[in-house]
Amino acid sequence: MAGNCFLRVSTWLKQIYLSWLILLYSREIHAQSNDVSCIVHNEEFMECRWDHIDEEANSTLFYWYTSRPPMECRNYLQENGYNVGCYFSKDEIIEFENFFIYRNGSSDPGSLIKTFQLQNQVKLYPPANMVLNMTENNELLLSWETPAKLLKCRMYEIRHRNNKNKDWQVQVITAQTKYVLSSVNPKKFYTFQVRSKINQYCANTKLWSEWSPAIQWGKDPVQPGKIHENYYLFAFLLALGLLIIALSLLKFKRIYRSSHNQWKSLKESNEKQ
Repeated sequence: MAGNCFLRVSTWLKQIYLSWLILLYSREIHAQSNDVSCIVHNEEFMECRWDHIDEEANSTLFYWYTSRPPMECRNYLQENGYNVGCYFSKDEIIEFENFFIYRNGSSDPGSLIKTFQLQNQVKLYPPANMVLNMTENNELLLSWETPAKLLKCRMYEIRHRNNKNKDWQVQVITAQTKYVLSSVNPKKFYTFQVRSKINQYCANTKLWSEWSPAIQWGKDPVQPGKIHENYYLFAFLLALGLLIIALSLLKFKRIYRSSHNQWKSLKESNEKQ
């Protein structure tokens, strides 16, 4: 009897699960929610975020892959007590397979499901440990480090400028971690930055990393206008300081004279008595 009861309950739960799954898949998959975005940060973790509207209920997020059943988000990101995103660890990320998300609680029930290919959502970290050297051929050699993993899948955008030309000059290279700038003028001051992303041969993404910290070469010439500005500022502060000192001495002198006269009057009064 107990076995039959357990079997009926188990069958009932499976029917509910399958009905819910069919409902999700039967929705308009291509009507995608514009306010949900997912970014895989350097292939180490992923965040899916959305905007919370005050009139909306607190959202919940379900996700699934083509080969896996739906699951609710296990680590919500919150602001002011409301769910505004979901954090996914590395072992929850599967690339090259359809990834579906279903946000429950939106005021727009017709656009709750969104589909991603997660290899297209990767945003890399900016290049690190940048080094800039002058070669014997009067060239600047810029190099940086990147993890060996997926080195062939990375592309880089290098931008540079000098103190004589404020417009950035941009170059794009693939699967290299160095860049050479020829015909360097030793009288100029150069600034370089690099960013990276997965190239078109490995994924279809437009997500560039942030720009690396700037690295520079040459002496930063102080502009004549700034020299004059600093000189005038120093002269103004010096004059202001001298004026404050003079006013303070004048006030002290008046207080001293007033105190001296009061003491003299008091002394004369005592002598007359």
